[in-house]
Amino acid sequence: MKKTLSKIKAFTLSEMVIALGIIGVIAALTMPSVVYNVNNRANSALLNKAVVKLNEVVELSMSESRFQPYPKCYYNRKNPGIRDFSQCKELYAFMKENLRTIKICDENGVAEGCIPQYKGKDTVFKEQNPPPPSDSTQNEKDEYQKKLDGATAGCESWSYDIMKTKPAIVTSDGITLIPYTNDFSSYPIFAVDVNGKKAPNRFGYDVFFLQLYGGEGEIPSFDAPVYCEYIEKGGYTTQEMMNFTKERFE
Repeated sequence: MKKTLSKIKAFTLSEMVIALGIIGVIAALTMPSVVYNVNNRANSALLNKAVVKLNEVVELSMSESRFQPYPKCYYNRKNPGIRDFSQCKELYAFMKENLRTIKICDENGVAEGCIPQYKGKDTVFKEQNPPPPSDSTQNEKDEYQKKLDGATAGCESWSYDIMKTKPAIVTSDGITLIPYTNDFSSYPIFAVDVNGKKAPNRFGYDVFFLQLYGGEGEIPSFDAPVYCEYIEKGGYTTQEMMNFTKERFE
């Protein structure tokens, strides 16, 4: 009795190529979103870690008599118009001594290698609100300049030109802190690059702002800012990143 081999059905080469092509297209469409969400989760964790580390040092300062009952360096949380900056310079010096740092650039963080050149608040405003063309009327140019001045008023230390000369603190965790004023003597606000000089170095992506709040018997602590925050296109506020949830970015 002769045995016959049954025919085995299989994919043809062309069908395999088409299937692989479809898989490749789907991967190309979804991979950027996956990577973006992973980066957001990582940056959120690093930002919250920076908040914890900074607040630990503020609490540590209270072990010294000069900072008791708590350091006088804060915006009032309930009314940010009320503030006390009388010990901000001392607190900043204490923080530099007690944070685990690997490098401190006291004068020019860009030239000394602590930070890259960041965009200023004025630069970002111009990118998001292009100036009128050269043949515009003087009134149109004046109106644009008014808007630019209004957007950056009170936040001049975050301008592009001043950002070039900012001091910076680089911690052993890879986080970089840039004070609003060079000695922290007024406006206790930091720009925080959560992964140091690693790209993208963009505000709202891996660079955020933290402001020191306190008053009315409250121990000063860092939190999302009220003043001078700016975000590059497609980025997120400090508060949004601190309150990161999976659903927020999907």
